[in-house]
Amino acid sequence: MVKKTFNQLLQSFKSININMLVAFCALFVSACALYISVQEVRIMRTQQKAAMFPYLTVGKQYNAEGFGIRLENNGNGLAKVHSYQIYNDSIYFRDWFDVIATYAPEAKNINYNIMSTDGSLRNQIITPLEKVNLISLQWTAETRVLEQRLADLKIKICYSSLLDEYWTLEEEAPVKINSPCPIQMEREFGL
Repeated sequence: MVKKTFNQLLQSFKSININMLVAFCALFVSACALYISVQEVRIMRTQQKAAMFPYLTVGKQYNAEGFGIRLENNGNGLAKVHSYQIYNDSIYFRDWFDVIATYAPEAKNINYNIMSTDGSLRNQIITPLEKVNLISLQWTAETRVLEQRLADLKIKICYSSLLDEYWTLEEEAPVKINSPCPIQMEREFGL
């Protein structure tokens, strides 16, 4: 009985077309190679995005000489700034003197002698680990009052990576968006 089953199996193998078997195996190996290639490209694309990911943060800095607001790229990719707005609940400011006039109207001695800024950010490239001083002020009686009043000042920065991925930074962490922020000239800072 076993010999008969073995002979039947041997006969069925002889009836298989060897060319069809080779073609099927080649097709299967090709499909596996294609799947592996697609997966490898997907992984490489993810690695490329991670290697070019900018991560901007805004924070206050303090030292013995004064205080300031600083933008920093903590990511490992370049960030191109598209839109830069500084505002509070009711006003979009045009420059730092507008901010000072609104928050400390009695201040008469806050000028470029005690204040410095790195200028407008629009269309600037922020490199990885670069720190940009949005504003720095030396300590005086007037700047101490101003520092206390700036608690509700808001900063919104829209930027992109070199791979055309877009983010907006408004609170603590950037939020990914699908397209660049529309530029509203009446709200832009530094124009």
